[in-house]
Amino acid sequence: MKVTFIIIFFAFFSNGLTAQEYAEFSTDTTRFRRFYKNKKTNLPEYISNQEWYINGQKMNYGSGKIKVKVNPNTLDTILYKGYRRKKFDTIICNIAEAKKYKFYYNECCGAFNIKDESTNSFIIGKINYRLKSKAPSKTYLGTLGESGIIVSTKKDNTLYTKCRSAMSPNIYNISFREIEYCSNDQNCTEGICLQKENQKEPQMNFSFHTIDVKMKFLFMPLTSDPVDITFDPKTNQVVIF
Repeated sequence: MKVTFIIIFFAFFSNGLTAQEYAEFSTDTTRFRRFYKNKKTNLPEYISNQEWYINGQKMNYGSGKIKVKVNPNTLDTILYKGYRRKKFDTIICNIAEAKKYKFYYNECCGAFNIKDESTNSFIIGKINYRLKSKAPSKTYLGTLGESGIIVSTKKDNTLYTKCRSAMSPNIYNISFREIEYCSNDQNCTEGICLQKENQKEPQMNFSFHTIDVKMKFLFMPLTSDPVDITFDPKTNQVVIF
């Protein structure tokens, strides 16, 4: 098996960014009153036990604000541990703008959503996938949460979250993998909602079999701008920028 190399670039414009500018992260607690039981003021464990580490600073629901110096050219990681989880998940993001962000408890799935307070809207991600060179005998699938797209050398392989459930967190599993189509006689257990070219409606139950996962990580968008991910079949190299 070939080793996949992943190179990450961040090409955001700083717009006169100074070293003193900070992004601010906080948590929403305005909706928690209905979670209190027997007039207690303590949050239940499945909420209070959630924690984040951002730039080495710990944050829980109601613990106050965290400020992080903005650096548009640096990849950032957020460590997150949910309820009854022994290990932290690593979430990739880029803190490129001096904005205020707020984490909201996701009542359906137990994780969290992130909102840009300047627009008062939850951030919806999108990915531009692209093949650098042709690979006629191979099929590649790029994913963004519950959505997927067959990736080609065409410039327009932008994947949106059209298949995302309204209850799902806006923290996404992103992957790029070599796949094969499932024929009728195959016992395929993998499936995704497939975005198709020149079609408004996606294919809801696209079945496939994974041959090789080239890249996989959790991603938290902090802007509506798409992330560009390019794969070169000749070098087995993934470039993110």
